[in-house]
Amino acid sequence: MNSPLPNVNWNADSMKDSIEFGNADILFTDVDDTLTTDGRLLPETYLAMCRLADAGISVIPVTGGCAGWCDQIIRTWPVRAVIGEGGAFYAQRTAPQTVSWHYWEDAAKHRRDQQAILEAVAALDLGFEPKLATDQPFRYVDVAVDYNQQQSLTPEQVVAIHDALLAQGFNVRQSSIHINIWLGDFDKATMSLRVGRELLGLDTPALQQRSIFIGDAPNDESMFRGFPMSVGVSNIRKHLSGMTHQPAAIASQRSGLGFAEMAEAWLQQRTHSGLK
Repeated sequence: MNSPLPNVNWNADSMKDSIEFGNADILFTDVDDTLTTDGRLLPETYLAMCRLADAGISVIPVTGGCAGWCDQIIRTWPVRAVIGEGGAFYAQRTAPQTVSWHYWEDAAKHRRDQQAILEAVAALDLGFEPKLATDQPFRYVDVAVDYNQQQSLTPEQVVAIHDALLAQGFNVRQSSIHINIWLGDFDKATMSLRVGRELLGLDTPALQQRSIFIGDAPNDESMFRGFPMSVGVSNIRKHLSGMTHQPAAIASQRSGLGFAEMAEAWLQQRTHSGLK
């Protein structure tokens, strides 16, 4: 099934020429505003994921999204595993209806850390009240403050939250919709490397040689740093000036259509090189 995806006006040839996919057969992908478009998973994007999986590519979402979101993803999408809450855990399907969860540290310790963060957010005195993301009850490890999903905070308010929590010793990263706060030495890249070892049986150099990453936001910087073969969807451009680690190539389309553009270019290269 190698016909172009329908109703999408991407420049697959341009993307195909801007990154060499080689023999890569693993895809790590961000979710919000990389797979989703304005909060929706477009049929073109889901079909692109299915085509990649059908071609033998292991698709592994790496998201700041909550455990509840990850449970739905691992149960219903064509993925090998899913990494959630910014690297706090990964989930894998071990049988058709069975999901196994693997935490960075002990689950009970993560819960205690999460409570300390919730108390710190509640105690902030910034002249305005930060609102937790509506999916906070479904998070196992981190805390998410909404700045661009149902809330609309100014850049100055985002910086105020970020700096106040960073000063208290928490890890703080900004996604396209949330400010994520956690305790621990994990991030998207460190958990991706663990998935490589534990689930795929690959050391770091082998995983890097066989993997592509695609993302859209500053909280993807660890992945852009850790995976040389990386792609940004076009909406990442607004963040580039503040990012030290940037993608090797950028799609011409934004969000889910940029993902579909990348998938088509990858599949074209595989066809031309004699791969499935």
